Amino acid sequence: MVLSALGDRNLGPSLQVHAPTLISRVASTLARTDVAVFIDEPLPDAATVNVIESMLDEFGSECGLVRSVAATEAVKRLEGGVVAEGIDRSSLFSPRPPEIIRRACLETAVMSLTDEQWVSPSALILSHGGMIRTFDDTHLAHLH
Repeated sequence: MVLSALGDRNLGPSLQVHAPTLISRVASTLARTDVAVFIDEPLPDAATVNVIESMLDEFGSECGLVRSVAATEAVKRLEGGVVAEGIDRSSLFSPRPPEIIRRACLETAVMSLTDEQWVSPSALILSHGGMIRTFDDTHLAHLH
């Protein structure tokens, strides 16, 4: 099951979905599937489909698998509102769609939603103790 999420990209670096719609979909459409794939475009292009297929091949017992992109922006540590130091970003990443989420984990996590309007599926799973693994697709670059 592929769900397209066209939320406001200014909300954060990860995929944001409309929480009331997510709750409704988990109770209806997703009840008949084991895995949901969240993307941020109406229809995936060939490159996105290749990434999704590779991610599904690696998807194991974890609650989710999220594409990761190496951090490229400067990251600073603040003390009292003043930059104290730069942080080595070599081990940092930013989550990006697609996000593959196990329905059972998502179902448990959405039960806690109250008045949120937008939510990141992977952040929601993590906030409930679910394990999310990252997927580095740089080895697929020759396929794009």
